[in-house]
Amino acid sequence: MLVPSGELSPLQQRLLQELDLCNLPAPETAPESYAARDLDADEVRDALPTLLWAGLVEQRGGGDGMLRLTPLGAAALREAECDELTTRLSAVASFADTVSRGAPPRLAGHALKRLAEGTWTLEQAESYVRTGQAGGTGHS
Repeated sequence: MLVPSGELSPLQQRLLQELDLCNLPAPETAPESYAARDLDADEVRDALPTLLWAGLVEQRGGGDGMLRLTPLGAAALREAECDELTTRLSAVASFADTVSRGAPPRLAGHALKRLAEGTWTLEQAESYVRTGQAGGTGHS
C-alpha cells in the first residue's frame, strides 16, 4: 500500500469507505456532507493530502471538485478490511481456548458475539467471562 505510514488510519479508512459508496464534494465546499456522515470536515481536509498523494483518492475539478475513490484506494480499503477481519478471526480462535476451559455458556456466548462483531477486544471478552464485565466497559 502506498500510504506513508504503511496502513490506513481509522479516519482514512472511514473516508475511503464513504467514498466507496459515492463521490463526495471537497470538504471546504460542502462540510455538511461530512457532518451528515459523522465525519469532521477539518479532519478530512487534513487527511486528504496524504490520500491524494498516495493515489487512493482523486479530486476532479481542482481543489473545489468532487472526491472519488481510485482503484488503488478500493484495493487499499479491501486490504484494510481483510486485515481487520483476520485479526478478529484470530481473536475468536483464541477465545475458543477460554471457552474450552469451562466458561459459563451464557457469558461465553455473549462475549463471543461481541468479539465476532468487533465490538470487544479479546481482552474484553475474556474479562467478561471471568468477571461478568468487559474490562471496564460494562456489559450490554
